[in-house]
Amino acid sequence: MNNKQPWLSAMENGVLGEARAKALLLERFWVLERSVDIQGADYLIQRKLTETNFMDKEAPKLGVVQVKFIQSGDTYISIKKSYVCDQYGEPYNEFFLLVFSGSEDEAQSYLLSAKDIINEFYTKGEDENCILKVAGKNIIESTNYKITNKCSALNAIEYALKESSFRDNRRFLGSTSYIKLAPEQIDQDLLLPLDNGYADFQKEFYENKKNLQHTLFCIEDAVEVINKILACTDPEEAFDIYEDKLTEYVWNDNLSFSIDCFNDEDFLIAIKNHKERLIALRDKGLENNFLHLMYRYKKSMIVKLSKMEFTKESKIKVVASYCSESLEDISVNITVIEDEGHAYPFVKKSELGYQEIIYKPYSWFQVCSYNTKIANIEKTYTKTEMLEKRHWQYCRAFQVAVEKLLIGEELVSPWMNRD
Repeated sequence: MNNKQPWLSAMENGVLGEARAKALLLERFWVLERSVDIQGADYLIQRKLTETNFMDKEAPKLGVVQVKFIQSGDTYISIKKSYVCDQYGEPYNEFFLLVFSGSEDEAQSYLLSAKDIINEFYTKGEDENCILKVAGKNIIESTNYKITNKCSALNAIEYALKESSFRDNRRFLGSTSYIKLAPEQIDQDLLLPLDNGYADFQKEFYENKKNLQHTLFCIEDAVEVINKILACTDPEEAFDIYEDKLTEYVWNDNLSFSIDCFNDEDFLIAIKNHKERLIALRDKGLENNFLHLMYRYKKSMIVKLSKMEFTKESKIKVVASYCSESLEDISVNITVIEDEGHAYPFVKKSELGYQEIIYKPYSWFQVCSYNTKIANIEKTYTKTEMLEKRHWQYCRAFQVAVEKLLIGEELVSPWMNRD
């Protein structure tokens, strides 16, 4: 009888799976790096090529093998979707999954390519939280993935690395946890919850860098082609390579690469405005208190509004009072009122320590029951979730009113200042 604690069995199984994976991979590849996250252990691998190194014009191509150990067919396997395919769903040929099960004479191994994973697994979650998931029995009960010949399995991995182009390989690695751009690569000040009314700085900056990285990949691809031509000994072959691979980058006798990034002046203005507002708040020694005031206002609104019912014509009066010097001890009171003739939200009264704002809240909940299908699961947003998602609709007017009094109207974000 097995009396082991689940955590101990999981740890032992993980170690066993990693040991089996490394023993298999070392038969054919150099294992360059091992990383572990909650999804499992990954190995960064390279073919055993002694004549190339990372300083060469055409550096060696790399692959990633993720390792899982499952105790039974009831165990579920999860992988981040961004590891397996690009944003368009195209699988990365250099990514493989090794699955191990059983022990001693009952030990079994399975190998899946990224394409196999896309076909076999189902999707759960959205955006950066999206994962691919499958029950272990789907792998174990299929003969398609079982490793019956180690040489054939290693050949499949090696062939994928051989066939990948330098550009595709670096694009793949640019999307993994090894050599990648990350949304977190941004100044901490720009992550502070200070609404700007224009853009999500983290997301926008990340998208710009990804677009620039795409241009870099194209440049590297052109360099790779030029090196191949320079290495040619047959002029006909050189002409063929030029026509097939390089002409797409040639325009008016010049190499030309498209670039679509860092050209939004409004984004830059929003960044500068954000920094100026932070400086003004810090000069007054109120940065943290101001941000906490906005946070408490938002939370109070969510708690109170989620318990109320509204018609299309409902209007509410929100009164927020707090210490005018420290911005602490906020109290939020909401009442349903009869109010006509205003564009909403309407700031009825505003002084430091007290804001009275009229809202028409029905639109905040119009998509409250909207169903979105994710992995065959119907998700219905609750009122609380909708208020969290659309907090700018009731927080922005309050923030602008306080900022005008605290740091001056000229510093209020131009995308938020409606007056």
